[in-house]
Amino acid sequence: MTPIFFDTWGWVAIANKNDKHHKGVFEFYKDYLLSGGLSITSDYILSETFTLLKSRTNIDGVIQFGEGIIQAISSSKIILENITPPRWREAWDLLKKFRDRPKISFCDFSSLVVMRESGIKEVLTNDDHFEQVGFGFKKLF
Repeated sequence: MTPIFFDTWGWVAIANKNDKHHKGVFEFYKDYLLSGGLSITSDYILSETFTLLKSRTNIDGVIQFGEGIIQAISSSKIILENITPPRWREAWDLLKKFRDRPKISFCDFSSLVVMRESGIKEVLTNDDHFEQVGFGFKKLF
């Protein structure tokens, strides 16, 4: 099974039971894991995810979710990619290239870099930016 990239939106929908997409995204993720799916995400995405969850839920839930993520990384169910200085520079170059798209975040540009490097074409997100940049990415929600 081809790995998919997990964006902040996907993690927040999975972790937050009050999110309107929780049930559908959670079921998708459960089925994906049971069929041997591999999730890839980045340290920037998890930073953004934990920050959003802290503002929308309670800290105990954030910690429980974070501990689950750490266990999944330790057991190789999730691959955590770090935004290294070369990746940061490439994301910066994308920010300049797409200067006419001010709503694409730097975090999203860093995700695009990781996805291109890893050959990942699918992303668990509802963010249209991934499809709009013309790199052949497909959003899954």
